[in-house]
Amino acid sequence: MHLSHPRTAPALMALGAFFLVANDTFVKLYASHLPTNQIIAVRSLATVACCIVILWYRRTPLPSLRNRDLFIRTGFTIANVYAFVIALVSLPFSLAVFIDLTNILFVALLAPMVLTERLTLGKLGAVTIGMLGAGIMLSLEAVASGWLILFPLLSALMGAGRELWTRRLGPEYSAVALTLYASIGMVIVGVFLGVGDWALNDSLALAAVLAAGLCHGVAMLLITTALQWGEASFVAPFRLTSLLWAVIVAWAVFGESFTASQMLGGGLIICALLVLTLLPKDNRR
Repeated sequence: MHLSHPRTAPALMALGAFFLVANDTFVKLYASHLPTNQIIAVRSLATVACCIVILWYRRTPLPSLRNRDLFIRTGFTIANVYAFVIALVSLPFSLAVFIDLTNILFVALLAPMVLTERLTLGKLGAVTIGMLGAGIMLSLEAVASGWLILFPLLSALMGAGRELWTRRLGPEYSAVALTLYASIGMVIVGVFLGVGDWALNDSLALAAVLAAGLCHGVAMLLITTALQWGEASFVAPFRLTSLLWAVIVAWAVFGESFTASQMLGGGLIICALLVLTLLPKDNRR
C-alpha cells in the first residue's frame, strides 16, 4: 500500500519543479562547457552526499538492491539525466525545459499499461493536445537545432519511465533511498565513461555543478515523495509550474526571446497539462 496524501503530494511536486529549474540554471549558466559525464558525475556526488546525511540523521537502513523494478527505474533515471543534460547544454534553455516537460503527457498515456490507472477520454484528449503542441515545437525548431532536438524528447520519455517505476516500487523504497541508488548509478556511469576528459581547473564551474547537485537532490526527493503519495497521472501534471520558472529564467537570465512556434506549441502543452490537472477526481481513478 502506498501512502495517500492527496493535498500534500501536488505541493511537493510543484516545489520539486522549482528546484529542478534552479539545478538546470546553475548548469546552463556556469558549467555548460564542461564534459557531460563530468557534469552528471559531480552533480550526482553532491546528491549522494545529501542523501547520506539524511539517512544518517534518520538512522534509516537501506532497502535491498535485489529488485528488478529498482534497476529498471535506475536505468530510466540515468538515461533521462544524460539526455536532458545534453539537451540543456546544446539547445536554448526554454526549449529544452518545455520539450522535457512532455514527460507528464507520457506518464498519463503510459500509466494504464504500467500501473492500474485508467486512461479516460479526458486524459486521452489532454495527451493529444499536448503532443500536438510538442509536435509543433519539434517540427519548426528542428530546422535550427537539427537532430539535437531529439534529446529533450528522449529525456521526456525516459523521465516518464522513471516516474512510473517510482510508483511501481513499494513503500520499502523511500524517496531518499531511490534518489541515492540512482545517483550512485550516475556517478559510476559518469566516471566509467569519461573521467579522463574531466576539466578540474575551473572552480566556478565545479562549484556551480555541486550547487546544481544539491538542488537536483532536493528536487528528486520532493518529486519521488510526491509520486509515492499521490496517483502518478494526477500528481505529475503539477510539474507544469516549472514552465513559469523556465520562462522567467530564460528571459531574465539568458536573454532568450520566444518565437511564434514556441509560444503556440508551449501554449498547447500548458493547456494539456491544465486539463490533466483539473480533471474531476472520479476521472483520475
